[in-house]
Amino acid sequence: MKRISVLLLSCSGACCLLLSLVLVVLLGAAPVHAASGAPEATVPVVSGCLTAAPAKQQVAVGQPAYVVITVSCYPPIPSPVVIVNWGDGSLSKYPVCVAACPVPPVGLVASHSYTEAGTYLPLICLSGEGPITPLPECVSVEVIVVPLTPQPLS
Repeated sequence: MKRISVLLLSCSGACCLLLSLVLVVLLGAAPVHAASGAPEATVPVVSGCLTAAPAKQQVAVGQPAYVVITVSCYPPIPSPVVIVNWGDGSLSKYPVCVAACPVPPVGLVASHSYTEAGTYLPLICLSGEGPITPLPECVSVEVIVVPLTPQPLS
């Protein structure tokens, strides 16, 4: 880390900016957004090791929303687990490795039923369980929940 600091001190502003961008790309750093439910809190539907589909869906209140999650590689984390924050206060955990880690890609189907109409932005994260884990890798989808339409009596 000292070498990087010394190198950054000896370069011009434009050079520092370029070098910083190169270091971010090489070290794999990426911004992490909180799951606040606001549109600006979303992250891409595809990331390095994690994808989720469909990107957008509409369901009725009380009907399940299904999200197909694919883990295409394992980051260096202990006990990988997919955690879904559904955006309404509910969390679901899906362990990727039960007895042993299967060869990727690993597909999971997550489902959740909402009790209130609205637009939800579930945040799906690949993380590890243990005392020391790196930042989770996350993607987000959109679920629009509409009121249940009553059927006419015949």
